[in-house]
Amino acid sequence: MLKKFIDLCAAEKIFEGVHKVLIAVSGGADSLALAELMINSRQRFNLELCIAHFEHGLRGQASLDDAAFVKEFSEERGIKFIGGHGDVKTFAAKNKISVETAARILRYEFLSKLNFDATALAHHADDQAETILMRLLRGATSSGLSAMKFRTFSKDYGLLIRPLLRFRKAELENFCREKNLSPRLDSTNYETEATRNKIRLELIPTLEEFNPALVETLCRFGEVTAEETEFLDAQAEKIFPAVVKDNSIIRAEFLKLHGALQRVVIKKFLAQVTGSVKDFGFVHFEGVRKVLINGLAGVELPKNFRANLKRGRLTVTKNFY
Repeated sequence: MLKKFIDLCAAEKIFEGVHKVLIAVSGGADSLALAELMINSRQRFNLELCIAHFEHGLRGQASLDDAAFVKEFSEERGIKFIGGHGDVKTFAAKNKISVETAARILRYEFLSKLNFDATALAHHADDQAETILMRLLRGATSSGLSAMKFRTFSKDYGLLIRPLLRFRKAELENFCREKNLSPRLDSTNYETEATRNKIRLELIPTLEEFNPALVETLCRFGEVTAEETEFLDAQAEKIFPAVVKDNSIIRAEFLKLHGALQRVVIKKFLAQVTGSVKDFGFVHFEGVRKVLINGLAGVELPKNFRANLKRGRLTVTKNFY
C-alpha cells in the first residue's frame, strides 16, 4: 500500500513545489489512512506536515470525541495539530443551504486560513464515482462531470491535493486494519436523507449488479471528460478576444464556432459579465445560445440578469425592480 502510494504521488507529481502540507483529518478510515501514508512517506517527498480537524457541532459529544481522537492520533506521531469549530446548522439556516453544503463551506474556509503550501484531502475513487453520478442525476453538462484532480488550485482555498483518487475505499479500510488503526464512525454517513448517502448506499450497489466495475468506469469517464474539458477551455481562450469585444458577444463571429465551443464561450462570457455563474445551469447557457443562433431578442437569466441581442451584439444587463 505504501509503495503504491509513493509511486503514484511521484508519477503524478502530487507534491511538486510543495513542502508544508496540511492534512484534513476527520477521524474516519479515509483520512486516517491518508495521514498515516503521508507520515510514512514524508522523508521521501521532503514534507513538513500538520494535521487539522474541523468540528462541525452536529453530533454532540460524538463530534467532540472525534476531535479529541484526531488530536491524540497526531500527538502520538509527533505531528502538529490544529482544531477548529463551527455552528453548521445555524450557518445553513442563515444562508438557506443544506447542512451538507454548509459543513463543506465552513470546513474549507477553516482549512484555507491556515496558510500552508497545500491542503491534502482524502477523496478516493468511490468519492469520485459518487460525485460524478450525483452531478449526472442533477443534469450537469460535460464540464460538470469532470473528475476531481490530484492537484487543484482554487483562488478561495489555495492548492488542494488528493493523493488517494486511485484508491478504493475498501483498500483504505484494509490498510487501517493492517496498521491497527481504529477509525471513528460517523453515524450520519448512513442516513439516506442526504443525496450522497442515498447514492452510496442504494443506487451504486444496484447499478453494480449491471456493471461490477461501475466505480472504475465512472472514474475513467470523469478523467477523460476532464481532459476534453481542458482542451475546449484552451481553444475557447484562444478565440475569445475575436468573439467577445467591449463586454458583448459578436454574433457573426459566434456563429462560426462549433457548438461545443459556443457553449464554452457563453459560459466564460457570462462569468465575466455577471461575476459568477454559480446559479446558472444548462438551460440558461442554452437559452443564450438559442438567442444568438436564431437572432432572438433576448432571454431572462438568474439573479435578475437579462441577455439582449441588438445590432448583432449580445450584452447582459441587470434588471432593477
